[in-house]
Amino acid sequence: MCVLVVDDHPVVREGLKALLSRAGFYVVAEAADAAQALEQAARTGPDLAIVDVALPGVSGLELCRRFRRRFPEVKVVLLSMFDEPEWRAEAARAGAWAYVLKDAPFEELLGVLRRVAQGERLLPEVGPALPLTEREREVVRLLAQGKKTTEIAELLCRSVTTVRSHKVSAMRKLGVRTTRELVQAAVRLGLVPSMDLSQP
Repeated sequence: MCVLVVDDHPVVREGLKALLSRAGFYVVAEAADAAQALEQAARTGPDLAIVDVALPGVSGLELCRRFRRRFPEVKVVLLSMFDEPEWRAEAARAGAWAYVLKDAPFEELLGVLRRVAQGERLLPEVGPALPLTEREREVVRLLAQGKKTTEIAELLCRSVTTVRSHKVSAMRKLGVRTTRELVQAAVRLGLVPSMDLSQP
C-alpha cells in the first residue's frame, strides 16, 4: 500500500515515514503543503494520503476536497488536533475516509490505515456541501478582512439586520461565540482563505 504523507512539520513527516515503513506501508512521497501534495500525488499515484488538517495556506480539509475532485482513487485520512463533532462532519463532507486525532497512539492510526486500505470508509460518505451558505461564507470572508457589519451591509446591498443574521447563523453552525473565533474557525475549515485573516 503506497502512502503520501502531508504535514508541514519535517519531524512529524520523518516520524510517520519511519513508523509506517516498519508497519509494512510504502511511503512513496511527502509534502509540506497542498501544492506539493497535489504535485506528488500526480507524480507517484499513492493509494492513501495522510493529511494534517492544519496545513499552512490551503487547509487539509480543502486539500481533501481537491483530492476528491482530481484524484478520487486516493483515500484520504485526516490527522487533527480538533475533536469536535463539526470537524468530523466537515471531514466527511470533504470526502475523507477517516479522521484521527494527532494525540492518538500510533497503533490506533495504524489500525485505521489498515481498515481504510481494505476499502472500509470510517466516515460517512456525504455530498460536498459546506455547512455555511454562500452568503454566510461571504459575510465571514468580509469579516476576516476586517470589515464592520455596516460596511458589509453596504457592500452586499443588504440590511445590517440581515448581515447580523448571517453572522449569527454562521457562528451557531461553527459552534463559536465571538467574531474572532468565527473567522479563525472558518480559516481552519478552509471556508475562507487564510490570507484573509486580519483579525487581531
